[in-house]
Amino acid sequence: MKFQCEACERLIPLESFRMEGGGLVVSCQRCGAESRARASLPLSVSPALSGEGSGSTQSSAEDTTGSVPLPARASTPALRVVRGSAVPVTLDDEALFTPPPGHCPKCVSPRREVDTSCAQCGLVYANFMPEEHKPSDDLMGAWRSLAEHWEEWEAHDRLLTLAMGRGELASAGRLYRVRLARAPDDAVAHRAREEVVRRATLVVPTEVESSEVSPGKRRLRAAAIAALSLVVLVLFTFIIQRVRLLFFSDLP
Repeated sequence: MKFQCEACERLIPLESFRMEGGGLVVSCQRCGAESRARASLPLSVSPALSGEGSGSTQSSAEDTTGSVPLPARASTPALRVVRGSAVPVTLDDEALFTPPPGHCPKCVSPRREVDTSCAQCGLVYANFMPEEHKPSDDLMGAWRSLAEHWEEWEAHDRLLTLAMGRGELASAGRLYRVRLARAPDDAVAHRAREEVVRRATLVVPTEVESSEVSPGKRRLRAAAIAALSLVVLVLFTFIIQRVRLLFFSDLP
């Protein structure tokens, strides 16, 4: 079992935690926020009083409830439990590629019926064109194949590698957001979305030309510099001679 931090929406492994006020407090290793989960408090009645009638039982229950101190309301966000059990994947194209009602068709963020534009991506809903955000045929085929092997992480890794190589990592991230909009507790989709963010922020080193210069190129460069220097010298000498002729021709 894992918990999702409501502050940064990251999956938190149950490693750093403590018991406080009758609840479980988990610290997020990414943002440092503390999230709290509370267990329901069972109502216990003394067996000796249980047989004395409904009136005494009710009064005993009220006394018992009043004697149990209720923990203070937590100011930190509540924990969202993300269970590792398999979440069935619907294989039809509408469920695989289309956000459910109540979500932006572009960024898949929640929307209200009265809104005319998305507060997250700025899309005007009336101007949405589905073909502009449709993945390529290769990515769509890989996504359909992935839906049949959803629990296999190697299949997700292959799809992300394909999307990254084709420059469609953003489209793959949108597909995972569609999946999470339909199944918010899908731990595999949460992990894949984090992997999309990680790969999107990778710095890809560019190919740098070698500083080694071949001897032939070095000789050619030296010859070009020498020829240019000779031309500059000839032009300078010609200009000096013309200036001297003009100067001495004006003398009586």
